[in-house]
Amino acid sequence: MTENELKKLVNEAVSLHRALTTYGERLKTLKGELVREAKRHKEDFIITDGGGSRWTASGTDGCIARVNFPAPALLSHIATEDETFDKVLALAGESLDDLFESRHYLKPTADFRDKAADALPRRTATQLIELCQVECSPRVSFETAETKSKER
Repeated sequence: MTENELKKLVNEAVSLHRALTTYGERLKTLKGELVREAKRHKEDFIITDGGGSRWTASGTDGCIARVNFPAPALLSHIATEDETFDKVLALAGESLDDLFESRHYLKPTADFRDKAADALPRRTATQLIELCQVECSPRVSFETAETKSKER
């Protein structure tokens, strides 16, 4: 590669990087607008299998945008130094070993929410589950409609 070809390659790469950054920022803005619009249409939400919800909007050419609002995710673990640790211990009570894997931290077991609801009084289970969750950000995805080529 000649020095001139290398300079052109660098210029093209930098130009493309700038364009991608600009498009990425615009896409982030558009996704934010879609999330805000979705929140205005809660009556059109569809409940998803994981306990979250989804809103769908169509474009003019058959494309769609889906805004997914995931259910709160369970914390991956609760360290003994976490401020919620003692509260979790108190709420779980005698069900602690059934609800958590005890390491040097507490880790919710598989089917934690269902087990907590079965093992504890309703209010206690709700409080415990809320302590063990973290909110999830909405996600936006797209599907592109297939374009039909014109016959000539």
